[in-house]
Amino acid sequence: MSLTYDHLEHLRPKDEWRFPFPPTCGTCGYNLTGLPKNRCPECGTAFDMREVRRKAAETWALVLRLQHVNHDARLGLYIVLGAWAMVGLTRLPIMPGILRWLDLLAIGAGMLGMVLGSQVFKVRRIPPWARAYIGDREPDQLLGVWTLLLGLSLLIAPWWLM
Repeated sequence: MSLTYDHLEHLRPKDEWRFPFPPTCGTCGYNLTGLPKNRCPECGTAFDMREVRRKAAETWALVLRLQHVNHDARLGLYIVLGAWAMVGLTRLPIMPGILRWLDLLAIGAGMLGMVLGSQVFKVRRIPPWARAYIGDREPDQLLGVWTLLLGLSLLIAPWWLM
């Protein structure tokens, strides 16, 4: 007999909390640990602990995904700068035969740079109380903007430099 994830979730004790931050009210952010009733004592909002658990799982997954957001944006910047250097080299008269293929590669690198650079803006989707779990450094939005703009310019550059 094999167990699925749903079977394992039903075997887990209902009061077990598996996230490193406490369950909080979706309205006011009050800590809901150990409450006897399903009503927030701070704001009076009724809550369902399954919904609180689901939102906590989403928040934790987003926190884990965005822990290395500065590293990802920096990697995107390196990819975009390397693609710009490649676009510059393809404009030399030495390599006219592979120009189109390298232009397509540069466009792909620009799209990848835009995706990696835009990750720093997803941090706003994390509640302010959970941002402390991202890491010791705040996401560098200027790095994200530069990566995003240089990646966008790579989408236009091969056609503009013809």
